[in-house]
Amino acid sequence: MARFLFIILILSGCSGIRIPSLKKSPRPLEKPVAIYETKDFLDHLSSLGDFYLESPKTKVLQISEKDKKYLSALSLDIIDNNEIFFSKLKKPSFIILDTEVPLHFSLPPARVFLSRGLITKYIKHESMLAGILAYEFVRLEKNVYNKNIIIPTGYLSIERLLSILRIGIDEKMELHKWAFHLTRRSGFDSEYYLSWLQVQNRNTADFILLVGDITSMTREEAMFKAFLIKESNTDNIVTKKNSSKSFYKLVNDLRES
Repeated sequence: MARFLFIILILSGCSGIRIPSLKKSPRPLEKPVAIYETKDFLDHLSSLGDFYLESPKTKVLQISEKDKKYLSALSLDIIDNNEIFFSKLKKPSFIILDTEVPLHFSLPPARVFLSRGLITKYIKHESMLAGILAYEFVRLEKNVYNKNIIIPTGYLSIERLLSILRIGIDEKMELHKWAFHLTRRSGFDSEYYLSWLQVQNRNTADFILLVGDITSMTREEAMFKAFLIKESNTDNIVTKKNSSKSFYKLVNDLRES
């Protein structure tokens, strides 16, 4: 029962700390991202995931071994092609939530949560999925989370968990920029990253639980477009124009589950 009585005290962000730039990165990122290294903080945050999974309303889908291997291979594709950036994150695990609500989030040490509704309804291309994973991988690598005080009361709902994990728009934009660079360096079509933000903006009613603020969706899209205009895409990188068969198998398996 000790788990259910903990109080999480998350330290405030460290000002002035910047994520190290990638070798051959087209442009340095413009703002610092809050980085947390306190072991107690990470342990408490990790226990939130256990607490949420044990909540009575949480339903998890068991996916096939082939689908697990596909997600692992896709992850390694991103991490191995950006090994200068990823010094800690090596082998993330995936949990597929059995809900039609489009969701994605991550918790230390290396757990990524994706919902069935997100993948089957809104992820139309493998590059879009890679962008979402890259976003969560950056967050896990640099432990980008806000200061919160959490007192569990009975169980942890998805609404409460997502509200805890939300970060400011400036921090989100830095994650978006890194995710864009990392997916492009991994050979995925980075144009789909903007498409992903536009999907959320066109379906605000469905994504309000994830983002929490409808107005922020419009701002994120506008700010990312401004970033793309400034971005000089000088890298001669061959991108994957077509999604793999394994991607479509994952989508179909989740639709039929």
